[in-house]
Amino acid sequence: MKRYLIVLFLPIFLSAKSLYLSDLPLPVTEIINLQIKSCDKECLDNYLKTGDVFFFVSNFNPKKVADSNLTNYYEELKTKLNIMNITSNKKVKLALLVPKNIIGRYAISTANSILAYLLSKNIDFQLELFDSKDESLEHIKKSVDDIEQSGYRFVIAPLTALGAKNLLLTNSNLTFYIPTVNKNDIKTELPNYLFGGIDYQKQIDKLMLFTNDKIAVFSDESSIGYKLLSYIENSSKHIVYKKIIPQKTTKFRPFLRRNRRLNESSIFLNTPLVKTSLLASQFRFYKISPYALFSTQISYNPLLLSLTQYQDRKRFYIANSIGHIDDKLEVINRLLDNNIKFDWINFSTSIGTDYIYTFYFGEQPERTFSENIVNNQVNYSISIVKPTKSKFEKISFMFDKE
Repeated sequence: MKRYLIVLFLPIFLSAKSLYLSDLPLPVTEIINLQIKSCDKECLDNYLKTGDVFFFVSNFNPKKVADSNLTNYYEELKTKLNIMNITSNKKVKLALLVPKNIIGRYAISTANSILAYLLSKNIDFQLELFDSKDESLEHIKKSVDDIEQSGYRFVIAPLTALGAKNLLLTNSNLTFYIPTVNKNDIKTELPNYLFGGIDYQKQIDKLMLFTNDKIAVFSDESSIGYKLLSYIENSSKHIVYKKIIPQKTTKFRPFLRRNRRLNESSIFLNTPLVKTSLLASQFRFYKISPYALFSTQISYNPLLLSLTQYQDRKRFYIANSIGHIDDKLEVINRLLDNNIKFDWINFSTSIGTDYIYTFYFGEQPERTFSENIVNNQVNYSISIVKPTKSKFEKISFMFDKE
């Protein structure tokens, strides 16, 4: 089990297009290095060539890289970036448990979400990554033991449902926040486990308020596809057509041509974004006239605006549980190249960090997010949005005027 911890002062003097921070003082931080392989001279040179100075600083080790030019440049950056040793004992200490081989890119984006939140508070903090590699009980338990031995009490763990179930079997007394799983998928009453997963059943139920009495469903073969299909079947007895589309299928003619059951039906699209966009365009091509198109959080993505023509998405309604985001927090996430506005896992991670910081570390009980944790589960509000010509627009009733 590998762990990575880099001590770094990270000043926010960076700028982004049309975005800047003018009132944020230089924060004292400890950030993690998520690189599994050690960075040699060639690796460090590449970071400098691409301008990734923070990666250069976080990976530079003078004991392993004996190069006077790199050392001099490192010392120069230390001065410019105000890097020094952290000596304060008053700090927020969080552990991040990730099965990197399972969750892939979310190992970095969840870390960036936590980092952005803590930077927005201008506080001294320590964030350490514990990589369990996979979600086997053996590896999860080993990582939890390492976390306990390192003195951490609070853990953010982006796991799948399987990993969350194995985490429960460790019988640890640490406080865990699992941003990726809804409590209803685990069914536990242990008080030290908090959950931040989207409630897709509630999103389906909210969408059903806008449908007619003729339901059609397209899902793929993924676990989320089957789950959403089961939720729709639980919510409606008026399903006139359903289709499971194989993962690699992009030819829809066999089941769309002359399929009159889809006319004037409320069509649910439980498919990945690209396939959803293709289906939306194919309906018009095959002269199918749906009552409306519906989808859950999985379709709340700005790429939908560029992947579809406006006429194909004119009556497309999406359930969204990502709420208001503090302006400063959104800017810092952008500076870290992190998506919090449309990525619900990053949004959920930020809510969990906010909750832990406010109720266990914060001196003032003022939260950044309005979402509450009720019975150990984040209680999300659900809004219905539609993709207009250039953005997602919240609607107050069905078929709002354009």
